Formats: sequence, structure tokens, C-alpha cells
Amino acid sequence: MTEADVDRLIKDYTGTLPRERLGRLTQLAATLSDQLARATGTSAPRELHALSGRLGIMLAYTHQDLGDAETGARHAQLAARHADLAGHDELRVHAATVHANILFWDERPEAALHVVEPEIPSAPAARQAGLLYNQARARAAIGDRGTALAALRRAGEYVDRAPADSLWGGTSFEWRQASGLLLAASTHVRLGNGVAAAELAEQCLAAYQARPRGEKPSNADVRALLELITARVLTEDLDAAGEALRPVCALEPARRTERLVRRVEFVERTVAASRFARTPEAGALLEQTGDFTSSAAARQG
Repeated sequence: MTEADVDRLIKDYTGTLPRERLGRLTQLAATLSDQLARATGTSAPRELHALSGRLGIMLAYTHQDLGDAETGARHAQLAARHADLAGHDELRVHAATVHANILFWDERPEAALHVVEPEIPSAPAARQAGLLYNQARARAAIGDRGTALAALRRAGEYVDRAPADSLWGGTSFEWRQASGLLLAASTHVRLGNGVAAAELAEQCLAAYQARPRGEKPSNADVRALLELITARVLTEDLDAAGEALRPVCALEPARRTERLVRRVEFVERTVAASRFARTPEAGALLEQTGDFTSSAAARQG
């Protein structure tokens, strides 16, 4: 029943709160570890390693959501090793992009680049877009504008070529064009291109809103809104930024994960660096973002 249990956790992922999800994932990981220990030397380990790789990706993101980036990164690395032992290149590269994402939101873009860039030359076509978009965002974050824009262009060439994802069965973990739009918006935000970022974030938001919850990443709409808010700050449209912030602040505290908190903190830094940082409008935005982060699940201990 282990494979069915993993499939059930994948399908339930977005509807389960992180702390509850962590308990279920940890319990199943222990079961899989026991099965691997008993199955060594038989034909079973390849299948079990593939299951462990998928489970590891869920554990990685869940630990990140709860504010433990180090443990999340470690699980992503373990997921990649399991995928390698299973002979599953797509799963290994997927784990690498998860690892890079965790490092990026832990304010370590250079470390994220060390993970994704070695994979690019030989990665399957189905995973190139994710690698290149992650490269673009991290390069933008360290000020390498030329490489970031080149990576965005290359990523766009792979979006339509990527085949249907067979790893996750139509669930929230599948790579979709909206994922690329979100990463492209985030890249342009870090390059200071507010107009381009806003357009991409709006396209991403529309794409996510058109899909059922189980077919899009956790808090997908909120992530797109936060990129849109930052883009609006860059274009000096604080009224539009405040409008987009309202549904973000309506999110229940238990679903305010660390990934969202880090995005909100980036909004705060963007406001603080703007020429209108001391205006009442900016103060109102910062008051709302401060309330969001102070009550987030990952900050409650």
C-alpha cells in the first residue's frame, strides 16, 4: 500500500496544513526506509527509491514552509539521490529545482546557482524550463542582468516542448506554464522591470485562478499576487499594490508559510528602498505586511 499512500499524500498536499502534513510524511518516510532496508539486493529498491524521491520533495517543501530551510534543503538532496538510484533523471532534476528554490528563498541565490547550473547541459527537455527559470531568477538576484535575460529567453523555448508530466499524476506538483510565468515575473522584479513583471504576474494569476486547487501549487494565487504587489511598488502604483495586498492578508495564519513570508519581506524591502518609503501610503502597506508575517504559521514556534 506504500505507493497508494504516497499518491494519496500528493493529492492531499495542497489541502493539508503544513504541520499535519509533516506528521503524515514523516511517518510514511520511516515506513519506506524500513522497506528499503529489507529489500536491498532485490528488484524492489528502484521502485522504492522513486517513491522515496517523490516523498522527499514533499518533505523538503513542507520543512521549508515551516521555516526550516536547512532540513528542507537536506531532504531535497536526499530526494535527488533516491532519484539517481532509481535511474529517474526527470525526478532527480525536479529535486534539484526544489533544492534551488529552497536556497533562493533562504537568501542564498549563489548556492541555488551551484545546484541548477550543472544540471542544465544534460537535463531532459521536460525539465529544462524549470532549471532555466530558476537560473534566471538567481542570476537576477545577484545582479547578472545579461545572463538572467538570456536564461529567460532559453526557458521560453522549452515551455511548450515539455511533455505532460508523468511524475505527479495531474496534481499540484506538475510543471505548468503558470510556474514559468511566476518565475519570469520574479526575475523581472529583481531586475527592476516593474511593467514587465506586473504583466507576467497578472498572466500567472489568471492561469492559476482558472485551475482547481488540487492542480496548482500551494497558495499559488497568493504567490502570484505578491509578485504583482512588488511590481506595482516598482511602478509606483501604491493604490494597485494595496488592492492586490488585501486578499493576501485575508489568508488564514495557518497557511501563511515561510515561502510566503519571504516574499512579503521582499515586498517590504522594495517599499523601504523606494522614494516614497516615508509616505503614509507606504506606511499603510508596511503595517499590513508586518501583521501578515507576525502571525504566520512558521513564526509561531
